Amino acid sequence: MLTAVTFIHESGEKEYIEAALKSLSFADEIVVIDNGAPAEVLKIVRKYTGKIFRDQTADFAHHHNLGKDKATGDWILYIDSDERVSPALADEIKTTLARPGHDAYKLRRVNFFLGKKVRFGDRYPDMVARLFKKDKLSGWNGEIHESSLVSGKIGGLSAPLYHLTHRDIYSMIAKTVNFSEHEAKLRWQAGHPPIVGWRLLRVLISEMWQRLIVYQGIRGGTEGFIDGIFQAFSLFIVYARLWELQRQKPLPETYRELDGKILSGEEI
Repeated sequence: MLTAVTFIHESGEKEYIEAALKSLSFADEIVVIDNGAPAEVLKIVRKYTGKIFRDQTADFAHHHNLGKDKATGDWILYIDSDERVSPALADEIKTTLARPGHDAYKLRRVNFFLGKKVRFGDRYPDMVARLFKKDKLSGWNGEIHESSLVSGKIGGLSAPLYHLTHRDIYSMIAKTVNFSEHEAKLRWQAGHPPIVGWRLLRVLISEMWQRLIVYQGIRGGTEGFIDGIFQAFSLFIVYARLWELQRQKPLPETYRELDGKILSGEEI
């Protein structure tokens, strides 16, 4: 028996969650982990499954582990809401699970960035471990960039898993704002060295070089340039927020003091 586990979040899911669920219709069971989706999204989900479980934590590994706990199948397939199982992959999964030769499988993920198929960079080729024999999956770790822990042999499937990511600039920025907060806190808690101006400049330049030159993002056309520059910008925001956390005097306190001085007539 195969359980498909997918995830829904606070917003933005209504436009494309149904396509993800339709692509999972071949599974024996669909489990959805709800991270705070609005009522209209849940209404769509209930057309396909009643197995919806709320998880308000910001820990992605926790979401995945909850999905494992709620799955009743002996095999689990993890799919994000912006991913689509192609009909060819659905057939390959069914054929493979009839006589499995491994304990887990990596899927060949085909990414689309701003509507364009990604053919270069660190996301090409993109093999992701998503199909697991439940009793061989020890669990997941990683608060943001989650990774699986498997005891056994890992194989690979060839049919495509489509990833329709980064659909517009606005959602990209919103995701950066959300992720940068968590990334900055993780670095702060780990005792990252103090952020100074030259570190911020180095982050921008080195990340842009890595994305555009080393990963050949420049070969991806305009979309490749946008991706490379935006990834550098996102990392810059992480370190700028880390600098903010490292301040001995928090910015809100600084501005309260400035207000007090202004209202008292002090020249500043």
